[in-house]
Amino acid sequence: MNTRQIRPYHRTTLSRFLVVALGFLLALPVGAYDFPLSSSAIRDAYFLGKQQTGLGTDFLAKYSRSIPELKVDPYISRVRVETPFFQVAEQASQTLNYSAQDAVEDFYGRPAVLRMHLEICYEADAPLPNSVKISVIQKNKPIAPLSEKRSAFFPPSDVYTRVPNLGEKVTLEFDPGKFDSSALTILIDTPDGQHAECVFDMQAIR
Repeated sequence: MNTRQIRPYHRTTLSRFLVVALGFLLALPVGAYDFPLSSSAIRDAYFLGKQQTGLGTDFLAKYSRSIPELKVDPYISRVRVETPFFQVAEQASQTLNYSAQDAVEDFYGRPAVLRMHLEICYEADAPLPNSVKISVIQKNKPIAPLSEKRSAFFPPSDVYTRVPNLGEKVTLEFDPGKFDSSALTILIDTPDGQHAECVFDMQAIR
């Protein structure tokens, strides 16, 4: 009699446990910002980079944004975020005779940076570099770069065409441990009074 009463109790408890566990798994972010990189994450990035098509447009689009508010026709400002995961995939896609073990040896437990490349187009014959103000914010807190490099932005042209300086090319490097899967906001203010905001969904990239 007691045995018959205990069995349904266990089935009910197990069912509830499975529902809770499934709900927890569904709530976990898929492909969210990934740092520090585990050896399995490095292998994931490696095999992604070694696909026959290389780093496809869908993958690259997650890490890049255009900023249509800042432009000098036909050139539009752009930002690309290169996470440590992205950098592994990129190296795998560009390096011949490169194995998954090579990637683990090169990246696992090694110093890393999160890198941002910006092409800010806002004005013909723009002022000298360091005129554009860039703020990187997550959870309402600014994140200071470890380093930055700036130069005038001259778009590609042939030798017969004079193209003026349209703004700035900026490369920023950050401590990747300062970031998480929260929304990442980049604020840009130009010296002629223009303002733009670019947001990356860090739950959508690794």
